[in-house]
Amino acid sequence: MENKPGLLQHTMTWGAITGIVLIIYSLLLYLLNQTYNQALGFISYVFLIGGILIGSFAYRDKVLGGKISYGNAFVTGLLITVFAGILSSFFSFILVRFVDPGMVEQAIVKTEENLMNRGLSEDQIEIAIERSRKFISSPMTVVWGIFIFTLIGSVISLITAAIVKKEGSPFDNETQPV
Repeated sequence: MENKPGLLQHTMTWGAITGIVLIIYSLLLYLLNQTYNQALGFISYVFLIGGILIGSFAYRDKVLGGKISYGNAFVTGLLITVFAGILSSFFSFILVRFVDPGMVEQAIVKTEENLMNRGLSEDQIEIAIERSRKFISSPMTVVWGIFIFTLIGSVISLITAAIVKKEGSPFDNETQPV
């Protein structure tokens, strides 16, 4: 009998794969000096959606024998997202804190530009910049990153679960209780 991975092991594996893909893409953007390019940043969502879909389809087809409920598909996608978010958030923290601390100043400049465009006063901008500077270099960014990933992943997983779900026929002998 084949030993199939459980949900946690499967989602950790696919979360790691998805997280590594996101890290490689972020590293590529960083090396090309495109970290703050919003259009290219949206491509990371394509990788996240792809990781959730591929991982969920793999779980449904290889572990569960081709059938999965909407709820299980949602949980699978969400857990993949959480594990990918953990890796991606730690990578971002290490990049900003240790590899290139100058990224903090770049982020502050972008934040200041956005606040000025919104019409905030100099005092309001100064207070917001001070808070941003403290937060960006804080380990709390990892927790916040995981939280944001989880929120985004929840929405994506709600959608992908509808695509991945495949319930058995009520007339199948295998699905009927004995």
